[in-house]
Amino acid sequence: MMGTDNKGFTTLTVTLVLVAILAAVSAFIGKVLISDRRITSNEIEYRMAFAAAEQGIADAIAALNVDVTTPAVSGSVTTSQGVATYSVAMTIGSTVSNVVDIISTAALNESVVSVTTQVAERNILNPGAGSGPSAPLLVGGATTGISGNMTVVANPNGGGPGVAVSVWSGDDITGSGSMQTCHLGDYDPDSGNCNATISEKQGGTVLFDSDVVDNDPDFPTDMLEYMFGYSADEWDKIEAMATGIVANCSDVIPPGFFIVDGGGECDLKDVGSSPTAPAIILVKDANLKANGGDKFYGLVFSFDSNLGDAAVYNISLNGGAQVFGAIATNHGGDNLNGTFDVVYDSQVICAFSDCDASGGGGGGSSTLTIRTIPGSWKDWN
Repeated sequence: MMGTDNKGFTTLTVTLVLVAILAAVSAFIGKVLISDRRITSNEIEYRMAFAAAEQGIADAIAALNVDVTTPAVSGSVTTSQGVATYSVAMTIGSTVSNVVDIISTAALNESVVSVTTQVAERNILNPGAGSGPSAPLLVGGATTGISGNMTVVANPNGGGPGVAVSVWSGDDITGSGSMQTCHLGDYDPDSGNCNATISEKQGGTVLFDSDVVDNDPDFPTDMLEYMFGYSADEWDKIEAMATGIVANCSDVIPPGFFIVDGGGECDLKDVGSSPTAPAIILVKDANLKANGGDKFYGLVFSFDSNLGDAAVYNISLNGGAQVFGAIATNHGGDNLNGTFDVVYDSQVICAFSDCDASGGGGGGSSTLTIRTIPGSWKDWN
């Protein structure tokens, strides 16, 4: 039989082996837990640094909306892991003309993250052309009848450098109303008359020059897309660009782009626009009017969203009302009546686009936005 000492020795040996195994297992588990904690901590730091880099991109776009020539921004974000700092460099035209390359680098403890993207200015008004509508009066629709008396001051470069355009339509200009067109230098804003005319229409006598471009096969078939870059099928994108969507013109607070979508009537006298605070107003499925002495600075587009239904929307501008900018309609001139002036104003138009009119346009405009170029975002090394 095994002695008592031998039994004790065996028990002690087994116990020591078990303790050693438990110690080894505990040490291994401790290492795994510490390693896992480090990995988790590093992952948290990385994600927070990444969020800070994205904050830098957002700050950069906000700064570019104010001044497209801004070269850099920087900042910090306080997190549970410490303070994450970011610095952003913005370079215009380094890879593509008029495109801004943005590189945002953020650091938190040992984590460093870089996010890059490209952005460009996007005009709300006629983004394809980049310089606003070609004419101060654009008339779409199946018929183009003028039943009012109007004075139209031409866009001096509407058809190209030095080629004046006053009225643009896809159909013949008809109707019993009268019209005179002239250059800005020949227009008297006090009387609303032209000292010298380019084109005239008095009852049955029509003396149109090349500045009245009617029956034009190149006239846009989709006026909404021509004016704003999106068709009616992309109405949500047009709404996303708006400064405000309001029920009537009394709720329009210039400057900016406003959609009047409440039915009824839009009275331009309710809009407090000015040469320094013009407005783009898209009047959807509603009448548009102005009265004597009313002055509007900007662009107004009377839009019939369903040309096939029986609804008729009138544009009645009376008593010598003046629009400094442009008027557009997609539902024909038969409903365009009154006695009014529409004067192409390059300062007003260029406040809405990136054309140059001695200070108009550029970063900071309420109708110029900075948009990310699809496919340019990169958040990996």
